[in-house]
Amino acid sequence: MTSLREQLAWAVEEKHGPFDPRLLRALRTVPRERFVRPGDVDRSTEDMPLPLDDEGLATVSAPHAYLLSFRLLGLAPGDALVELGSGTGYGAALASFIVGPHGRVLTIEIDERLAEQARVLLRDLPNVTALHGDAIGSTALWGGTKKIVCTFAVDEIPRAWLDALPDGGILVAPVGARPEEQKLVRVHREGDMLRITHHGGVRYVRNRSVSRAGVT
Repeated sequence: MTSLREQLAWAVEEKHGPFDPRLLRALRTVPRERFVRPGDVDRSTEDMPLPLDDEGLATVSAPHAYLLSFRLLGLAPGDALVELGSGTGYGAALASFIVGPHGRVLTIEIDERLAEQARVLLRDLPNVTALHGDAIGSTALWGGTKKIVCTFAVDEIPRAWLDALPDGGILVAPVGARPEEQKLVRVHREGDMLRITHHGGVRYVRNRSVSRAGVT
């Protein structure tokens, strides 16, 4: 799979780059095949989303999608990141590689089965904490983290997320009520101001939150 991941990184750079070399090294290094369903292992090095259930409620996003968000965040070694929507943990594994041993990643997944898979698959990464819970109501756990990435589409960015974003903080999320309307949105807080920019059309699974449940 290593040579195929090399090809994947090259293709992502050609189509969506330029990317920081460390982001591309993450694609080359992290074995995406561990995070997909057994029947999709042969497609794990393709730059496409792969389903994690039969209902289309959860996916492992296309590899380039993670890198686009990480690029907008300016994710770098030593950073702390909160990921809203773990899936089985592939995005958190990429982020773990990028932030390195002096950084940390907190990832939160609403689906209990997927959250447990993520815990298992990420357990050897000491800089990652994987939790089960509703990411919409997770802001008490952010702890002043300045880089937040969301991996599911919301109709609009929750007010609680904006209020929890500290000075200098950046939030990247797909926003749009319908799939054809989704845009990748970057929010940067500068004091009392929120600078909001749009960065192209995207397709993500929908928000599944039904409450402000706690996180475990």
